[in-house]
Amino acid sequence: MKNICIIGSGSWGVALAITLSSNGHNVKMWSFTEQERDLINNERRCAFLPNAVIPENVYCTTSIEEALNGTDVILHVTPSKFTRETVKKYKPYIKNQAVVICSKGFEKDSLKTLDDVVSEELPNSKIAVLSGPSHAEEVSVEIPTALVVASKDEELRNMLQEEFMNENLRIYTCDDVKGVELGGALKNIIAFCAGVAAGIGLGDNSFAALITRGLKEISDLGVKLGGEKETFYGLTRTW
Repeated sequence: MKNICIIGSGSWGVALAITLSSNGHNVKMWSFTEQERDLINNERRCAFLPNAVIPENVYCTTSIEEALNGTDVILHVTPSKFTRETVKKYKPYIKNQAVVICSKGFEKDSLKTLDDVVSEELPNSKIAVLSGPSHAEEVSVEIPTALVVASKDEELRNMLQEEFMNENLRIYTCDDVKGVELGGALKNIIAFCAGVAAGIGLGDNSFAALITRGLKEISDLGVKLGGEKETFYGLTRTW
């Protein structure tokens, strides 16, 4: 059993909280708003996940210091554009906890991946990345899902695999942090294009071309940016 802190109380943060608490862990969440905090603590629900019920061993607070106190692992689950400023908020309270980045995207101004952002702010912390094809609303109601956790630290990624995995959630591991970050972020461009294609009424031929050529472009660009080619044909880029 681990004491886990989740930074962020949106749909993905809550879905992960439900999974981890169901696995027997104690979970504390940090919320930016009192409204979300009270909804989680008092009504055991999330506004973005109408079918989910939050277990009693999940506690939410608006105090970052309280959220981090006594925890073993930190899950960072905020929008990418808020990553650096949020890490700066909890940086003073970090002890020896590993940080697991559960967000996808780039820092807007620098175009750095989130592992680079967190590493700059927390140079002495062990860092991992959790990514893969996962809708929060499905994870929260235990629909089978597969994800990948990446870290340069073998002991950390194996520990996370063990703590996250259950009969409904399969966790794979790898050491290509950069590739997993890039795959999770770049696939959103193709997903956006797929939405446009659907909106203007294009057919299966167009989707097949978009997905196959999109995968080729993602893998080529990802390798140029430091990822390993095989990573882009795994779970990290699946949509």
